[in-house]
Amino acid sequence: MEKVLNTMENQYGENIPTAVLFQEDGLLRLWEINCLSALHYGLGNCYCENHLPSEDYPISTEEVVNRFGANALDGFDTENDKQSVFDAFGIEINELETYLKVSYRIGANPLPALRKLTDIPVVFGEEPDLLIFPEEKPGTKVFIVNSHGKISVVTVEGRQEAANISTEPDLDEVGMPELAIPQLD
Repeated sequence: MEKVLNTMENQYGENIPTAVLFQEDGLLRLWEINCLSALHYGLGNCYCENHLPSEDYPISTEEVVNRFGANALDGFDTENDKQSVFDAFGIEINELETYLKVSYRIGANPLPALRKLTDIPVVFGEEPDLLIFPEEKPGTKVFIVNSHGKISVVTVEGRQEAANISTEPDLDEVGMPELAIPQLD
């Protein structure tokens, strides 16, 4: 899907798009004209040799709403993992997963840094479908990171009852794969 958000009249009297929202592989992207004198679009006499006449880039749902209004998102899927990760962290999911993999490989816990960037809960878990979140309200998103550096997004549905909750204090560092995966000696 593609939606023209802004237009302008060029020097030939043609109405041309200056901002177009589209979705590629689940991620919202915005195409915009950078040079308002671009010969390429009939706006002036700039050949745009030292800059691009236009560009496209990923954009958060919040920025789309702030710049173009909530109606701009009509018809787009904004509830997928790729868009949720971009909205929360400002980077694409493949970049975030690379950071997670490298962090775990060098023995660093990446979860505290992620938690500082978003209000959405970030937890460690190998099986996202088996986790429950009794303390979260229905509709809350939770980011789940596994030991391979993959991130999943789960939306809490309905009331979730906790089972087998230990009353023992948790003295382990949260989020390190070696704590969840048995180590062979």
